[in-house]
Amino acid sequence: MPNGEREMRCSVRRAEQAEMQAVLAFAAQIFADEQQIPRVMNVIPAEKQPQWFCMEQDGVLAGTAAVYRDGGRWHMGRITVAPSLRGQHRGTFLMKSVLTEVFAQGVDEIFLEARDATVHILRGFGAQIAGEPFTFYRGRVTPILLKRADFVRNTRK
Repeated sequence: MPNGEREMRCSVRRAEQAEMQAVLAFAAQIFADEQQIPRVMNVIPAEKQPQWFCMEQDGVLAGTAAVYRDGGRWHMGRITVAPSLRGQHRGTFLMKSVLTEVFAQGVDEIFLEARDATVHILRGFGAQIAGEPFTFYRGRVTPILLKRADFVRNTRK
């Protein structure tokens, strides 16, 4: 590798119950600092069947994402990437990994309210805009719908 750099290892896996406090704190810190979203909003009630995922870079927590059921529909959210790793396609890696696992569970489609950077990534996976963008705390989000068939077709490359 050039200049003696070593390859950084990045992986995504389901978060374990014992590490949920750290996962929630990581997501809450990013959302509170960057978007002024109250920390309490990161908690997803158990009745929504949340599945939390964590991304690790060289064994250190570097990102989060969650999927959950709400109103009979699967949602994805709480997507975070450490600021120092942005612009390196880690968000794309995180979302592709999580969506691959969720769609493998038989989920047919997943709904998100996504910030612009996330919209761009999801459109590359075949997602469709599902509504008008709206203001959410500091910034705006766009409703997005991603169907399993579109995801598979667009990520099979």
